[in-house]
Amino acid sequence: MKRLAFAAAAAALAAIGSPARADEAATNFVKLFNDVCIGKFGHLTTVWDWADSQNLAPITNPQALAVFAGKPNTDGKMISVAGGGVPGSGQAWAVPDPAGRFVLATRLDPESCVTWAQKADPSEVDAAYAKLVAQAAGPGVEVKLADDRTVNIPDGTVHIRVTHVWSGSALNSYALVAATVSRAGGPFQAMLETQRLVERDDVINPFIPLQPPG
Repeated sequence: MKRLAFAAAAAALAAIGSPARADEAATNFVKLFNDVCIGKFGHLTTVWDWADSQNLAPITNPQALAVFAGKPNTDGKMISVAGGGVPGSGQAWAVPDPAGRFVLATRLDPESCVTWAQKADPSEVDAAYAKLVAQAAGPGVEVKLADDRTVNIPDGTVHIRVTHVWSGSALNSYALVAATVSRAGGPFQAMLETQRLVERDDVINPFIPLQPPG
């Protein structure tokens, strides 16, 4: 039964359309993240308004939503896996793109914006992440790698990185998270996330479903 959530997530992505070349998918995926999650950081209502303006289809299947935006609690409402969660806070939308199958998601606790790609070249997403980290540096900004690890999964690995971008206060500081999967065929192959930093050295729990939700 646990794997039904992953199957539902894969089906939600598959319904968006057929993917094109992996390199084009990676480019468009990173652009989506940069334009929405970074460009609108700190204003989740702006992200929601953008999703509405683009007529994005919300993901309502509870099992798929559990993978992309949160885990159902005993009342059937959505809560985020990390940070305890705010009932009903998880939202997700299918993002149509000629190059791939993408999902955009937001959560309130912790405050975060996440993009998912069912298929995107991991090396290209990794390289793009390094560029995003480099671009985050500036006067008065402390950029620090907080986590860099590889986790084994069936038939592959997940490379996870968490970088703190601290600008002096929680108003404009965030963690920049990436996860890339070495194999294709699962519910996602790449994930990029911004998560608000309240303190400079906050421990960030990336929203990565390494196992099917229970």
